[in-house]
Amino acid sequence: MDSVINKVYELGNNNYCIREADSTSCYLIVGEKKALLFDTAYGYEDINPIIREITDLPLIVVDSHGDPDHALGNYWFDEVYIHELDLGKLFRNDNPDIKRKAIDYRLQKLPELKGAIDEETYLASTIKNVDYHFIQAGDVFDLGGKSLEVIHMPGHSYGCIALLDQKNGDLFSGDMITKHNIWYFLPNDEQAPFSLAAAAYDKLLKRKEEIGNIYPAHGPAPIQSEVIEQLREALEDMKVNNQDDVLFESFIGPNGYKHYYKDTLIIYSKERLEEFIKEDK
Repeated sequence: MDSVINKVYELGNNNYCIREADSTSCYLIVGEKKALLFDTAYGYEDINPIIREITDLPLIVVDSHGDPDHALGNYWFDEVYIHELDLGKLFRNDNPDIKRKAIDYRLQKLPELKGAIDEETYLASTIKNVDYHFIQAGDVFDLGGKSLEVIHMPGHSYGCIALLDQKNGDLFSGDMITKHNIWYFLPNDEQAPFSLAAAAYDKLLKRKEEIGNIYPAHGPAPIQSEVIEQLREALEDMKVNNQDDVLFESFIGPNGYKHYYKDTLIIYSKERLEEFIKEDK
């Protein structure tokens, strides 16, 4: 099932991780009647053949949010579900400049991918021709034997969502719960204030007993629910223990500071942090 770009990992419980370019983990969740793909990554190649080697059931495609490494692969599919608050963000990311930077950055890290990506086709692709359906908190995808509840988790973006398997306790968390890093560096309409992230974590912690394994979009998986507590604590720790935080730089330039707390890493802007601190006064 593997390709040069995408590697497949069986997770048990008829769930699979399709990991693109050793970076973004997309999850294929297979029920008795339907299957669901959570995230489409950058979309460097068509993963439909991989999916069809695993299952021939009708497929539902859902974006955790509108960042390019999670949703530019939408163009390989006819219909996609996304939270309404992230559709504009997704469309803004659909441009050749971002795609060019994404390819160059990935090839720098993984030169063995050179030639595996059809760069001309990829740069000319668009996700705007997809039929989008909006989802919101509390919606449920019934796959037959598995029911996946949409949990709204604003923070990294306004429209971030997670999916909770109500029977088995598997939580597919996108970018909001991870040991990798979580970005909150843009004080604009693309990323939500820390106060909304804190409220989202508090709400989820009240349901901690419902959660078993957590499958994030980046970093190690599965992880356990104590990471949610650590992330909530990290937001408070960041307010008072940020003096030694160092600058973070990605392929789009220097754009935040790194705050480590236990197993978690938050990347933030000074503006966002000041906004968060002022809310306590």
